[in-house]
Amino acid sequence: MKPFFALNSGRSFSRFSLSVLLVLAALAGMAGCSDPKAPNRTNFTEAINTAIADSIFISLEEMSVAEFNGGHGGHRLAKIEQRFETGDHYLKVPKLLFGDRKRELLLDDLSKKGIVIPWMNAFYTGQGLFDFPNDIYLFKSAKLRFAKPVRSGGSLVYAFYCGKPGVDRIIEWTEPGESNGMKITSVRYKARMEDVPEWSSTLNKYFDESLQAEKETMLVLTSNGWRTR
Repeated sequence: MKPFFALNSGRSFSRFSLSVLLVLAALAGMAGCSDPKAPNRTNFTEAINTAIADSIFISLEEMSVAEFNGGHGGHRLAKIEQRFETGDHYLKVPKLLFGDRKRELLLDDLSKKGIVIPWMNAFYTGQGLFDFPNDIYLFKSAKLRFAKPVRSGGSLVYAFYCGKPGVDRIIEWTEPGESNGMKITSVRYKARMEDVPEWSSTLNKYFDESLQAEKETMLVLTSNGWRTR
């Protein structure tokens, strides 16, 4: 019969060996996750996001006081003069037969949140041979933080940040293989909008619906990791 201390030492050694194996397995897993060349969801998501995550902006053009006063709305001069006192701005949106759906949803969301205020409907400037009507929106100075002013030619436009596309989930990928001296894999994924501003609701739903279809892209392994082909 073995002495008690021998039995106890054997059990302690077994527990120690198991602990070592678990630690080594965890370290191996961590190494695999941190390897940018490993074919896994994390690396594929990062590579695809780098390619598709361009910020989306929708711009609205400012209507100057001079343009307004020179048009058929000149009788509202008293209202327009507030711009000089408060720094408020006016945005013009052309009324087209086939409107821009994204712009319509942007204005709907901004109006609901009080960021812009519908001011005049179907305003004609009375200038030029082709005088198309514009809807006018008041853009209060206190709300200017929601947009980025950008000079475009002789006009001033306000660019509203709407978010950016990003990978929602990786569905599957093929086993990486050699092709023309490169290691490549085909990845299927779904995307959705990310970093969406709090005012965007119907517009964000529109973007998400447009991104719902499964997409496929080819990724190439480089010295720095995976990238889109």
